[in-house]
Amino acid sequence: MARREGHSNGLDSLLGAGVDCQGTARVEGTLRLDGAFQGTLEVGDTLIIGQSGSFTGRARGRQVVVIGKFEGEVIGTERVELQKGARMDGDVLTRSFVIEPGVWFQGQCRMELTEADEALLRVEPGSANAGRMDGVDLARAEDTMVRSLSK
Repeated sequence: MARREGHSNGLDSLLGAGVDCQGTARVEGTLRLDGAFQGTLEVGDTLIIGQSGSFTGRARGRQVVVIGKFEGEVIGTERVELQKGARMDGDVLTRSFVIEPGVWFQGQCRMELTEADEALLRVEPGSANAGRMDGVDLARAEDTMVRSLSK
């Protein structure tokens, strides 16, 4: 993970062990989750689900690294990585998918991308065009991706 100036550990935000959150959150840089989160997360750079972390819902980030538990849908605009000990039950849309030995994974991964998928991967969370890109309704494109993964 690249280090950011002013952040000695490369993290911009941390939800530590013992934290239990529900809802929708947007983080500009890197977020590490060592507690529990249920809902929607949009992370501008890297989302890390730590060994003690638990996530349920829909997550999106440039890179998503899972070491703990993840249940739901993940969009990694560049990469999704499941590290040893990770437990993932869900669907993945990404350009690069890494699964280390010792991971439990149940779900589907799509890397053969449609035009709608490409639009999802191009848009940065929190940008002025976060809901639309080149005339593509991203909510509809995301729902289409989810339905196609469910088939």
